[in-house]
Amino acid sequence: MTSFSLSKKQYKQQSAELTEALLEAQFELRKAGKGPVLLLISGNDLGGKAEVIHTFYAWLDTRFLNTRAFVLPHTLEKRMPRMWRYWRSLPPAGELGFYLGSWYHQPLMGLSRGTLSISAFQRQMDDILRFEQLLDDEGAVVLKVWLHISPDGKSVTKSPDQSHYQDTVAMREWGDFSQADYEKVRSAAAQMIELTSTEHAPWIRIPSHDPHYRDIQIGQLLLKAMRRHLEQEASPAQHQSYLPGSIDRLSTLDYSAKLEKDDYQTQLEHYQQMLRELIRHPRFARRSLLLVFEGSDAAGKGGAIRRITQCLDPRYLRVHGTRAPTEEERTQPYLMRFWRRIPAPGTVVVFDRSYYGRVLVERVEGFCSAAEWQRAYGEINDFEQQLQQSNTLVIKFWLAITEEEQLARFQAREASALKRHKLTEEDWRNRKQWPAYQKAINDMLEFTDSRGAPWHVIAAEDKRHARIEVIRTLCETLQKALK
Repeated sequence: MTSFSLSKKQYKQQSAELTEALLEAQFELRKAGKGPVLLLISGNDLGGKAEVIHTFYAWLDTRFLNTRAFVLPHTLEKRMPRMWRYWRSLPPAGELGFYLGSWYHQPLMGLSRGTLSISAFQRQMDDILRFEQLLDDEGAVVLKVWLHISPDGKSVTKSPDQSHYQDTVAMREWGDFSQADYEKVRSAAAQMIELTSTEHAPWIRIPSHDPHYRDIQIGQLLLKAMRRHLEQEASPAQHQSYLPGSIDRLSTLDYSAKLEKDDYQTQLEHYQQMLRELIRHPRFARRSLLLVFEGSDAAGKGGAIRRITQCLDPRYLRVHGTRAPTEEERTQPYLMRFWRRIPAPGTVVVFDRSYYGRVLVERVEGFCSAAEWQRAYGEINDFEQQLQQSNTLVIKFWLAITEEEQLARFQAREASALKRHKLTEEDWRNRKQWPAYQKAINDMLEFTDSRGAPWHVIAAEDKRHARIEVIRTLCETLQKALK
């Protein structure tokens, strides 16, 4: 029969050896700069979740150990995408992240209390699986531990002894549950583990009646994961077979569309005033707005954005001009810098270029692997769907110009002292890849055009026409959403 306990002597010897090995692996991981190792700690309140953290504070270098403890969401968190607070909390490459009250706790609590249906629970588990797959694809390691306190491997079915909390620091996730409630927790946890234990992120059940045994087991699990992570060579992620898009939306545009100056000014004033009123609408306080601007170099994105922003209250507006990722950002999931910039309720965020760079410039210029940009279509669709579920209106614009018009604008910029700074060697280099970019653009438009977040493709040969089409589309879409 397996013993789930250690004597003090055994623990002292094993913990000393384990601490040395863990520290060595921790610093090797830091030096290698590989993706973070995430440890999710869940289970019975009496299993010692908080005590586990204290143990590892003593064993590891805390400079590179990130601990996150989440309670049920409140205030702003309730109004943001469910995964938002977890997106923001991911540790840097080469570090460790310990999670109490992870992305599993809220749906598990809901199912146990009867406030979340089994179908909704399953949908949330599917969302989590896709998130963990993204983490795995981006080089992170996810370990999931369920602590239980019966030596035979069965979950405890009785309510915790409340006096226990007087003598220990306890993570009270289930502290107010009755014996009957705990049966529901046990059942919900069994479903959770069945639905979400995968090869790359399995659930590990660890007996926890003996703290010494528990901590050694978790330490060995973490050590094994770090060593395996260090030994593994980077390999292309598995992805679905790529089938090129079949629709050429760019070729169907009417590039001859124009707007006279007087008509332009009249319409601009009309739609700007309309936009002001829509943003002030009481219902908008419960919504948020994300505007995504993409387009060929010199297509007029900046001019269109200015016609929108000049009539909005800057207190509730943020414009993010997306540039090449920093060295630190390159070690993180590519969506992370955008996860952190999504709009709060009642605010507007504008992306001047966006996460779509993964399937455009990164694809064409070879800044990411084929596997990475091919799976990005699904990741982006998931991201935008979560935004919509949290009452964020996502409006996406592609401003299109011909190759000839782009050359004319480049030459005009080159000749202008005020606009010369806008033109870079990178712009000229990208022009040489025009056919490849056209193919990538059409694929993007086809694979990420959804009912909730469609692409608005606008011919921008005439800047006045394009600006009015943008702000008109924005006003009409926002007006419909606020009804």
